[in-house]
Amino acid sequence: MTDEVAPELEAELHEVQHMVSRERLSLDDPAPERTCFLSHVGAQPKLVPGPWIGHRELVYAMALANLSQSQRTSLARAVLVDHGREFGVGRLTLEAVSSGLPLGGSSLRLAHRQGGLRVLYTWALGVAPSSVACDWLLLRAQAEWALSSPPRPLALKGLSTLVALGGQVLVLVDTAVAAVQVTQACGDGLRYAAHPRLAPYLEHADPEGSVLLWPHDAIDGAGLARHTITAVVLVSAPESVKQRVETWRDRQGKGPELLPIAEASCPGRIDRSHLAALWQACGRPKILLRGDAGWSATGSQWLREQGATVDVQGRAMQLSLI
Repeated sequence: MTDEVAPELEAELHEVQHMVSRERLSLDDPAPERTCFLSHVGAQPKLVPGPWIGHRELVYAMALANLSQSQRTSLARAVLVDHGREFGVGRLTLEAVSSGLPLGGSSLRLAHRQGGLRVLYTWALGVAPSSVACDWLLLRAQAEWALSSPPRPLALKGLSTLVALGGQVLVLVDTAVAAVQVTQACGDGLRYAAHPRLAPYLEHADPEGSVLLWPHDAIDGAGLARHTITAVVLVSAPESVKQRVETWRDRQGKGPELLPIAEASCPGRIDRSHLAALWQACGRPKILLRGDAGWSATGSQWLREQGATVDVQGRAMQLSLI
């Protein structure tokens, strides 16, 4: 980046920050006196009651979950939007666009009513997400495209091999969206049990299933102790999750040779070739990258090699920005 370009880029980043952190709208992070756009089931670190907006399929899916009374009241009052239909919040015009992920997953196009920068906010992306022309693309680094050599996507053959060992195979995922994608890709002939947070979103959850779907952040929960685990599959897990799982395994007292841990990518997620095509289809926008530091480092390097202008935001900046 040259010195001449830096001030212009800084000004644009300031405008983007204003759009996503100081307007009446918040993104996947409910806040007081702000309307929250819910992009995907489980994308919110904490589902705080308040005014919500979401794709109608997402809202219908969330109605299946075990929500508190205040959360359920907010869900009943949520504004339903469709992909490709423009709507507004405050001084922003918005459009939900398909992320290519199940359960009503949506990205969000933002622009000021009086014009200016166009921003496409994404949380996660499927293989064939919808594209819209934009000046800035807000990406969250994901293992499937950010790593130069990501693990292979979880597939039926590999999972069936582990199931043949007996007991239950523990498959650790980040959200219900990933759990649904695992069952869609590997469902034939396998039965799935699931953590109570994930089970409502699975069509045929079976408490006696040979595959146990569990959230990354619930590895230390008491509920897991009731299951006999014979193998672990980490789906798109960052380094911090890997370390927690290894610590948990050591506490089991079985040794690594008796409890194998495998890594896999989430099936049905965007890879480098598809992300490059999306970036081109969006008009080669500048990219604001957030997320896991390790994934962001390798992902930003690859994006720059494609010719993209990339700004990587650290954790402290992410909190104020998103």
